[in-house]
Amino acid sequence: MELLPVYGEHKRAVSSVSFAPPSTSNGSVATCASASADGTVKIWTVDTSIGRLDTADIKSSTPLTARSHLQGHTRGINDVCWSPTAEYLATASDDKSLRLYDATKGETFVEFKGHQNFVFCCKFNPQSNLLVSGSYDETVKLFDVRCGECVMTLPAHSDPVTGVDFSPDGTCIVSGSYDGLIRVWDTATGECLKTIYAEGNPAVGNVLFAPNGRYVLAGTLDSKLRLWDVTGRVGAEGENATNESGQRTGRCSKTYSGHTNNRFCVFSAFSFANRDRQSVVSGSEDGKVYIFDLQSREIRQTLNAHTQAVLAVDAHRSLELIGSGGIDKTVRFWAPPAQHHHDS
Repeated sequence: MELLPVYGEHKRAVSSVSFAPPSTSNGSVATCASASADGTVKIWTVDTSIGRLDTADIKSSTPLTARSHLQGHTRGINDVCWSPTAEYLATASDDKSLRLYDATKGETFVEFKGHQNFVFCCKFNPQSNLLVSGSYDETVKLFDVRCGECVMTLPAHSDPVTGVDFSPDGTCIVSGSYDGLIRVWDTATGECLKTIYAEGNPAVGNVLFAPNGRYVLAGTLDSKLRLWDVTGRVGAEGENATNESGQRTGRCSKTYSGHTNNRFCVFSAFSFANRDRQSVVSGSEDGKVYIFDLQSREIRQTLNAHTQAVLAVDAHRSLELIGSGGIDKTVRFWAPPAQHHHDS
């Protein structure tokens, strides 16, 4: 992957980047949202057909003009996510609220209140009618997107909740926390179906379901990413396959390491746009983006353009395109070499 010669800018650290679902991508053009500690979300149009830039020439890259500038939060934003239809964006903020924005007009539709502390993470369900959030108040909340009401509060963890995601069919929610636990919940009943933790109980910084719904990728503050099989098949062996009560938990299928992550919650993503090059992408506190081979777990490439910790990464679903952001206040974009799409 090589650096595109354009970048986005915020006034403070970039906390989250998120590409709009592919239905909105037009050939080589993608749409990306970035959230920041400056309390805003910016939406960028990224054209991958433009040239590439040697990272040694990074000073010659040009700033993009944001297509939209979403405002309204009174404190920093920790997470931004698109609805699967790409009509809306949701944000999670230190002002203890979430907001639903119209993606085209950039206006706030709904404000979601109820959390007692910073809201750290959020995701839509596949049907776009529910929004799940995790907070420093140690709860996971489910909100009705249309009316803004909280329909369920899960006393999920004993420390701040750092990551939430819906399974691809929407029937389950996964949450991760500084308490070291990864929990899988039944969306309809709020029942805890599984509790997973890595050896030594490292704090969890982010969680996401794999597109097949069988695995959960969790980043922990011991500088590791683990892929957990959460289907709980009988006969599964390995790390913490059952808990004290004999409940099926999950099996650690793969561990990825090489990046640095022990201070901040750093995002990771699956990059599946090229079926021949399936990867796990992670930010890192050494200022690099790490691309791991999904199967072999080897570091395929490190991307170096940020001057401080990379907190945010995302990979486009259908284009080979990675977005990254971090403490240096910039959003960078990466794509395969312009002439040789089969190389990395």
